Amino acid sequence: MKKWKYVIPLCFVLLLSACSFGETTDEKLSNILTEIYNLEADYRDVQTQLAETEQKEQANFQSMMELTKDQKEELTTKVEETAQLLEERLVLVEKEAASIKSASDKLTDFDVLISDTDVASEKASIQQIEEALKNRYTAYSKLTEQYNALASLQEKLYKMLIEEAADVTTIQQQVDEVNKQNEVVQQSVETFNELTANLNKVKDEVFTALQKEN
Repeated sequence: MKKWKYVIPLCFVLLLSACSFGETTDEKLSNILTEIYNLEADYRDVQTQLAETEQKEQANFQSMMELTKDQKEELTTKVEETAQLLEERLVLVEKEAASIKSASDKLTDFDVLISDTDVASEKASIQQIEEALKNRYTAYSKLTEQYNALASLQEKLYKMLIEEAADVTTIQQQVDEVNKQNEVVQQSVETFNELTANLNKVKDEVFTALQKEN
């Protein structure tokens, strides 16, 4: 089975040093982005632990695939350990998802800021960042859905390894399903990271434009 990967954290850097103009649009916008960045702290914090858990699980899986059903006791122990690692990483994913959800709830602040802004060009700039963030969060939601689907297929595969009724053909079919879903997850990861990079780019362009106006 191919090794699965997960979200590469690409956190946008806030231009906090540029915000010293009082309650200007760029300062208000920076404040919102700072809150969003802070709300994503748990998302960033779990990345290393999530990657380590995935690596341990992958190593366990490789070990299981080298065992036979005649080594049932050892195989059962490995399956239980691997299933536990799967549960642990899903807890981490749930934690990061909650972090992203809290951050995405702050998008309503953009609507308030747009309503409070009279300058058309500033409204357009705020809307650019809002749209970039919405796209990123939508992509994350799809990624999480695909990742959880992958985990369900992996869990089924682990159980199948110690089922008496499961033959080599059935197991291989399940491995193929896991690998197929893993490809879907990788595509979702790439999309999410591309949209994060795009957010960084849009943010930089918007702040540059706003500071010139001020």
